[in-house]
Amino acid sequence: MKEVLIPYIGYSHVKKDWIDDNGHMNVGYYLSAFDDGSCTMFDELGLGWDYTAKGNGSIFIMSSSQDFLRELLEADPLRITTWLVAYDRNRVHVFQELFHAEKEYLAARAEFMFVHVSLKTRKVMGMPQTALNRLSEIESVHKSMVATKFIGRKISLDWKSTNG
Repeated sequence: MKEVLIPYIGYSHVKKDWIDDNGHMNVGYYLSAFDDGSCTMFDELGLGWDYTAKGNGSIFIMSSSQDFLRELLEADPLRITTWLVAYDRNRVHVFQELFHAEKEYLAARAEFMFVHVSLKTRKVMGMPQTALNRLSEIESVHKSMVATKFIGRKISLDWKSTNG
């Protein structure tokens, strides 16, 4: 078995066009940063942009939940961690954390459900067996290490943001 990264780590930075009138990273671009950070794991699975370019299938975000804990400013370096929570034949459930790469504070975290889609039919289809095999290996390592109250939580007026 090839070594499993614990966690998968991606890097990005806050781009000038991500800054809003408040002078910080606009909420909409956190999704772009998390997307940048997920490439490390999806590339290893053989489901990255090279796979998409071949025209057979791709990974789409189906659902997400995000917390914004601290602001980020233009040009801030980002480190994004990706943990596999679970998977099945068609879906991949991940938990990600977005850190300021130099100051090392947690700026945001997110939970995503990705779905594998045929680019020919635009319908859900099973992932290639090689990806499923690797997901099994990753899950066996990550499963016992991903423990946070954030995953699967319900948002309500009783909810309060924490770092747990």
